[in-house]
Amino acid sequence: MNTAHSTPYHSGVLKLVDVVVNEGDAYSPDTGIFTCPLGGLYHFTVHMSVNGRAQCAVFKNGESLASVYHTSLPDKCSQVASVSSVVQLSEGDTVWVNLWGHGRHEIIATEDNDTVFVGFHLGSVSSHPQSAVMAYDSSSTHGRPVAFTAKMNVDDSYPKHSGVLKFATVLVNEGGGYSADTGIFTCPLDGLYHFMVHVTVYGRGQCAIFKNGEMVVSLYHTNLPDKLSYNSSQVASISSVIKLSKKDEVWINLWGRGRHDIFATEDNDTIFTGFYLK
Repeated sequence: MNTAHSTPYHSGVLKLVDVVVNEGDAYSPDTGIFTCPLGGLYHFTVHMSVNGRAQCAVFKNGESLASVYHTSLPDKCSQVASVSSVVQLSEGDTVWVNLWGHGRHEIIATEDNDTVFVGFHLGSVSSHPQSAVMAYDSSSTHGRPVAFTAKMNVDDSYPKHSGVLKFATVLVNEGGGYSADTGIFTCPLDGLYHFMVHVTVYGRGQCAIFKNGEMVVSLYHTNLPDKLSYNSSQVASISSVIKLSKKDEVWINLWGRGRHDIFATEDNDTIFTGFYLK
């Protein structure tokens, strides 16, 4: 994002005009839109520097896929909020970062503080049903990927249990490794995988990425009320590359006692995503 485009007042497409890499020339800094040149699975992430309030989403063909609402009020300190998703695209489909809501969006960029939109191709989509485990030709760069993105249901907000956090709304599940019923990803293919979780927190959130019952990486995020009893919605993210063997299990694990202030709304997502690397 260019410094001159900080704190936009408009809704709609957020243009990120300073292009670092654009292999394939699919992203247009003039429009802020990525136009798919090759059908398949892609992974998109947006990292926003926020100094107040920010509302945006990753859009595909005019529909919201993954949305975030982050506030750093009342002190208006600079914070970073992120959201990502695996997306299935056909040639000609469009993806962009979309601002929603009214008034000024306090999304900023400075020489030392960037707002970034990034995406890359994961592989071709299988013709098999998502419930089937696919064969992957590791000797070919055109092998079919294993990838998923799942979102927390609104009704599952503010869980009071410890253990597995379920993400019941599945956007993509290529390879059939993720189970919405259990919240667990079961590895269908040996290799390296990248996993990321974005949790929307309104108070206190404690969770970790687990592999086979052992913690890999963990986060603890609080935005508890101050003296003015002000509370705000914020996003906390964590990720890891994990080496897996077939049938290894990965999930998001809640830890600690009492209610977890992790939630989802129609415009504010909590997301678990992962994909095969090599």
